[in-house]
Amino acid sequence: MKLSFFVRVLFAFLPVLGYTGYMKADLSLFAHRRVSVALSGGGDSVALFLLLRENAEKLDISLSAVNIEHGIRGADSLADTAFVKKLCGGAGVPLFCFEADIPARAAREGIGVEEAARAFRREVFFRLIREDKTDFVATAHHAGDNAESVLFDLFRGASLTGAGGIRYFVPVEGDRGIVRPLLACTKAEIMEFLAVRGASWREDASNADPAYARNFLRHKILAPAQQAFPACEKNLYAFSRAAREDDDFLYSLTDAYVEEGEEFYIRADAPRPVLRRCCVRAMQYFGIQKDYTSAHISAMCALLSKENGAEADLPAGVRAVLDYGRLAVYRPKTQASYFYPFAEGEFDCGRFILRLSAGKARAAGNCLRVLYFDRSRLPSETVIRPRKEGDVFKKFGGGTKKLKEFMIDQKIPARMRGDYPLIAAGSEVFAVCGIEISDKIRVPRRADGTIEKDGNVFTAVLYRRGEDICITT
Repeated sequence: MKLSFFVRVLFAFLPVLGYTGYMKADLSLFAHRRVSVALSGGGDSVALFLLLRENAEKLDISLSAVNIEHGIRGADSLADTAFVKKLCGGAGVPLFCFEADIPARAAREGIGVEEAARAFRREVFFRLIREDKTDFVATAHHAGDNAESVLFDLFRGASLTGAGGIRYFVPVEGDRGIVRPLLACTKAEIMEFLAVRGASWREDASNADPAYARNFLRHKILAPAQQAFPACEKNLYAFSRAAREDDDFLYSLTDAYVEEGEEFYIRADAPRPVLRRCCVRAMQYFGIQKDYTSAHISAMCALLSKENGAEADLPAGVRAVLDYGRLAVYRPKTQASYFYPFAEGEFDCGRFILRLSAGKARAAGNCLRVLYFDRSRLPSETVIRPRKEGDVFKKFGGGTKKLKEFMIDQKIPARMRGDYPLIAAGSEVFAVCGIEISDKIRVPRRADGTIEKDGNVFTAVLYRRGEDICITT
């Protein structure tokens, strides 16, 4: 877009009157660093580009730009890229160019075009930083964009996290990342900045299409609101910064109530505001970044008032379960299938590795309970296998039970009961490896406690895949 001749003449006299089109943007973070401007050719990104170019020498900024052609708007989009190339060429600023067929990607991944475009831009920005081509990618998000983001997240049912709006800085590697230096600036301030400089830019026609959710918010909600409340963008920005600070503080308290590992555990005694953030943190731990809503968080919290074993479905196939007084969040796995004749050696049992050895050995390292048993008391048809329906177990000290009931007594969660390899013959289980042996294969001892026949003693050591273990005799 080019300003009319009369408007350009008018603004040409403003610097004489002492007005320079000031935008409140703190650029001190960029001093003596490499900065790449995300330059689409639109007014906001052009303003950011000009601002950084004007301050590059003073702050010793090594400036570049990055342009992404999304393959969405045909000739108009290509013209935008041509405009950016001309702008950077005239300013002597290096330009990184990327292109993609975003509509095809969106269809392939089953997501919206806007979401696919955002994901691709993020990938490009991360790539530039990780490939050490720049220290920061600066995007031109402003107070109006932040206001739209706050309203969008609140309307779709977000919590205080959503009210925090757009983050000023997104870390990628160390102190390098994506920065939004214009977040405190209004659209009006940006337009004044451009006008004073007589700058040209490209207008994306899709920005006027109310079919896009953010455009609807911009034109149908925020525009009328600004007529009644001229400072609404800045006020929403101030509110979002306060909300972000409060939210970050509450998140800092979650460390005391969570345990991360193969599964994510949340203590039930977490205060309600902290508990909700523990739930969000658990979903993010499994890669769920944007697809959750407050309904998912409420469903997780509600489990604490239900019976043990109650579950809730979460996005991406993740589940939450009340696990003996705490919440466990996990991604279900298919039970491993294996079947080995009983023998000395090491056996792959899915989640675990089982090591069977003759003699009374000791395990030094990370492992579950070490079991000792009398090999001579096992039937010849004994095998190593997962659990199955109808298994029975005579627990150590007497009393035969269904294996399921024994595992319930041992407080082994239902989702984990198939993980433990068994030493069994038919439906009779002689050892739940890592947990207990059957009374039938206990090692006979003399009255003084010594073992009657050392040669029949076998050791079963169970350890998690990927963990080293040392066996000593």
